[in-house]
Amino acid sequence: MKEQIQQEDYMAEKLKIQYRDFYDVPRVFVTSYRDRHYLFDCPFNDELDDYPNAFDVFLIHPLSDNELKGSWQHLRDKAIRFLGQVPVKAVRFDKTLRNEIDADVLNQLSE
Repeated sequence: MKEQIQQEDYMAEKLKIQYRDFYDVPRVFVTSYRDRHYLFDCPFNDELDDYPNAFDVFLIHPLSDNELKGSWQHLRDKAIRFLGQVPVKAVRFDKTLRNEIDADVLNQLSE
């Protein structure tokens, strides 16, 4: 736990998130960075009977308040494009695991 707190202290740029489906961490969340909008999605896998170890990351259009209030089950269908996968453990959340992520994960994804 101490290591996690120290990691959080070194979070570079923090990005606000909005999320749904929390299990250990948010399993689907949206964030914005450098005028782009992103969807991180890690849906439950029935075959694994568990959540996968990676988020599917998508570039998306800005979402309206109505879209954010409604079901998020089909948000990935609205994606502009699939950007890749990011291991869940590579996403550094704030200490609450509910408010922010470190922008480094998006920088690494674009490299």
